[in-house]
Amino acid sequence: MIELLTHLSEEDANICILVLTSAGIACHTFKDDSGGQWTLLVWPNDHEKALAEIEAYYSETDPSEKDASDGDETWYDNTGGLWAALTILVCHVAITRNGGTGGYIEKFGLSADAVCHGELYRVVTALMLHSGIVHLVGNLAGLMIFVTPVCSIQGFGTGLLSVVLSGASGNYFTALLYQSGHVSVGASTAVFGAVGVLSAHRFLGKFRDASQRFRAWLPLAGGVCMLGLFSAGAHTDIIAHLMGFACGIVLGCLYEVCAAGRPSPLIQHMSLAAVLGILLLSWMRLF
Repeated sequence: MIELLTHLSEEDANICILVLTSAGIACHTFKDDSGGQWTLLVWPNDHEKALAEIEAYYSETDPSEKDASDGDETWYDNTGGLWAALTILVCHVAITRNGGTGGYIEKFGLSADAVCHGELYRVVTALMLHSGIVHLVGNLAGLMIFVTPVCSIQGFGTGLLSVVLSGASGNYFTALLYQSGHVSVGASTAVFGAVGVLSAHRFLGKFRDASQRFRAWLPLAGGVCMLGLFSAGAHTDIIAHLMGFACGIVLGCLYEVCAAGRPSPLIQHMSLAAVLGILLLSWMRLF
């Protein structure tokens, strides 16, 4: 073995061991009895890779960089799924207290015939309508589970916009496929849109690494398995789930290809404003 780093404190030596071990790089440390400092050793063939791993770790945890990005980090929290679920819950409670869901499903549900005749607002409003408490609870759980990591990756505003667009697009293509004789409601299309976004994120993250390209297909396969697992049932609209998943993959890939790093707070504000604008414009027929 050869020296990689010298004059390390015990804490830094332990951190380096953890970083290299997690990267699959063999290493060894020993303590200098005279000065009480530590030396890190690696095999010659691993020298450059080990140095790159340690530099990458410290660059990501550099306090100066962290302080500079504090404003950005507020947009990458773990509350996106909760807010999405709360919005759907408030909408359901308001509709239930205002005469029940029956009339709303007729006017704002995903009617394939109505959408094909120009009532495009239904592809959004249908995401916020549910036929009963069991249907609602299932989708609330799905939103919290899958929208949360999307917002952690893309940011609160951009993540919610991706989920809403994938859900609305999934509903639109579902309506085009059926043309008529089909009515459905529920946020599950958006939930599977979020699954698609996450699958695309994991797929491209691995595909960019030549040594991981075979494994890159596993996240997509996992998403398909999840689609089949949670689309069983007599009243489940598997076509809508599939369309939402497919649209989520497309939007997720577009984000990964086009986004240069994390979107800035300005982009997050604009994305969140777009989400609110889409929801308000879609429900304008209510007034």
